Amino acid sequence: MTATFPELGFYVLPGHVPDPRPIFQEISDGERLGLGSAWISERLNTKDVGVLTGAVIARSTRLGIASGLISNLPLRNALVVASYASTATMLSENRFALGIGRGSYALVGTAGIQRASDQLVEDYVDIIRRLWRGERVSYEGPAGRLDGATLGITLSLPPPIIMAAVGFKNCEWVGKFADGVLLNTFWSKEATCEGVRIIRQSAERAGRDPKAVQVWSILATACDVPEEVELTYIIRRLNTYLFFPREWDTTCRINKWDRGVAQRLAESLCQIDGARLRGTMGDENTSRQLDDLRRMRDLWPREWIDAATATGTAEHCVRCVLDRFDAGADGVVFHATSPANLHTLLGIWPTYRPHERLQGRLQTPGR
Repeated sequence: MTATFPELGFYVLPGHVPDPRPIFQEISDGERLGLGSAWISERLNTKDVGVLTGAVIARSTRLGIASGLISNLPLRNALVVASYASTATMLSENRFALGIGRGSYALVGTAGIQRASDQLVEDYVDIIRRLWRGERVSYEGPAGRLDGATLGITLSLPPPIIMAAVGFKNCEWVGKFADGVLLNTFWSKEATCEGVRIIRQSAERAGRDPKAVQVWSILATACDVPEEVELTYIIRRLNTYLFFPREWDTTCRINKWDRGVAQRLAESLCQIDGARLRGTMGDENTSRQLDDLRRMRDLWPREWIDAATATGTAEHCVRCVLDRFDAGADGVVFHATSPANLHTLLGIWPTYRPHERLQGRLQTPGR
């Protein structure tokens, strides 16, 4: 079966969740509403990426599946990740794509692992692809150590490798090495356009077909929902990004946002949260109280929210989605929301859907 809207995906279990079981309803809703792919973020608590991948494969018949993303690569030997991806590819009948990222610096110290350098990521990807080709790999370097490692199989259709991009430097790397890119949450239309340009240009310089690199844009969305839901979906998600100064500083830079304002927002959130203990993932313990979220909403520049998210009526949210396609993205991944809360947006999407522009460009994340 073909997805109704292969160009649209959704994150399962977005953010910090105490219970992973709602994933089953989300998968059912996503397929029923015609979404093309499910993206699985990794959290070292209730969101083990391998287990959730199996759940999506078992409970869906046509959804594309992407581990969006396996972060902190040094936590796993490349042989383990190659095995995970090959198993998911076979079980899903080539609906799977392997999403990877550099991970959070906060977890580096907690887990006692090294940071993911450019060389580590390049070596890691090369090792995985060699293993999928059936090669026997010996290696010692930033990505660990292997002595004659092999999967004992050859994948006729290895899964695409999709790299997360926090900033423009990541976009340049993707153009040279990866099959696709997942642009981080809260990129404006202008930042997306520049990121796409860098990806295509980098691919061309590397002798690759620039159009062969899939570009997915994450869009935090709160469509036709009550105020309390929008506060949780959008404002609390914005708040959690303040816990990652390095990544958020990059977001401000590519969006040309005032970093002084961002610093004041972080200070205000610290005052609201007080001595609340920070968690490894960043957002476990920040306030969920509606009055606190309203206070932060009034501090966030409205133009930032409008530029980097889709909130409000279905018609307005659809135009935010179209902005990402106008900027050159091949697909949009809805974040922060559940598929059920996208029903009004998806109900009118066929009217606005840019059929000619999407023709032949994307068939979900997998092969």
